[in-house]
Amino acid sequence: MRPYYEHGGITIFHGDAWELLPDVAGDIDAVVTDPPYGIGWKPRVNHRDTPWVDDRQFDPAAFLAVGKEHVLWGANYFAALLPHSADWLSWVKRPIHCDFSSDKRSYSTVELAWSDLGCGARFIAHTWDGGMRAGAATNRSFCHPAQKPLEVMAWVVGLLKSKGAILDPFCGSGTTLVAAKDAGRRAIGIELEERYCEIAAKRLSQEVLPFAEARNA
Repeated sequence: MRPYYEHGGITIFHGDAWELLPDVAGDIDAVVTDPPYGIGWKPRVNHRDTPWVDDRQFDPAAFLAVGKEHVLWGANYFAALLPHSADWLSWVKRPIHCDFSSDKRSYSTVELAWSDLGCGARFIAHTWDGGMRAGAATNRSFCHPAQKPLEVMAWVVGLLKSKGAILDPFCGSGTTLVAAKDAGRRAIGIELEERYCEIAAKRLSQEVLPFAEARNA
């Protein structure tokens, strides 16, 4: 199986996650992903000109059988297919000082992830509301319709107890892989759409100069 990208402990495979999973399963300690929820969601603003539609029902069984730890975003949409867990993770997307009691938005201002990390229920507040995107400069590039902030995925990676390779079988623009790389972790990503494999590879190929060197460049 030939990688689409491979460097510094990070590997990307272009293909179907269910088909490629048996080939990578033996090397995985943790599965961290934001899979298709199967709810027919389409991009509202950015990426509306792409054929990307979340219309494939997600069955977590195959991915729960791989590795020791698992974090599955959007799990509130397929919770009936998951074991009971008290370790739900929550990402608050609106500024924490907002008056949520008067919020009449038609989209979720919080995203949930099921986990079996043994960490109890946890949350992170990180603004990601329309054009308001806090944190890393890459957060303001709309690379993928379901893109997650680097800071949120770095938080998740930091909660993992295992130290081996991380698998993101629906890696999209590669945010989980970038977070793993920044943490010095090995990681494997699988992505069905080649254009997103290319975006992820470019993000991972960007080398950050040391501060002093960057300042004098």
